Amino acid sequence: MKSVWRSIFVISFLFLMASPIFAQAPVSVSDTFGDAMTDIRNIALAAGALIGGIVGLVGIGRTAYKLSNGDTDAMTSLIMAVVGIFLGFIAVAFL
Repeated sequence: MKSVWRSIFVISFLFLMASPIFAQAPVSVSDTFGDAMTDIRNIALAAGALIGGIVGLVGIGRTAYKLSNGDTDAMTSLIMAVVGIFLGFIAVAFL
């Protein structure tokens, strides 16, 4: 039983002694900010595509509802849906 505790103590001591060596790894702040900016850009691209898709689906659903009820401005709603999708994807392209 004593040897088990001794080996646990030795292993934990070795890990504690080696941890400052790994903690001093050279990491540049500019690299970290560059990675953060890349992550933010990827999130913005995904959010823009998602919002563009939702706007298009809502617009196309609105068009389908208006066509089924015989409203006169169904084609205007369809054009607005297509323009919404187009503007959403243009916004994603500019990011």
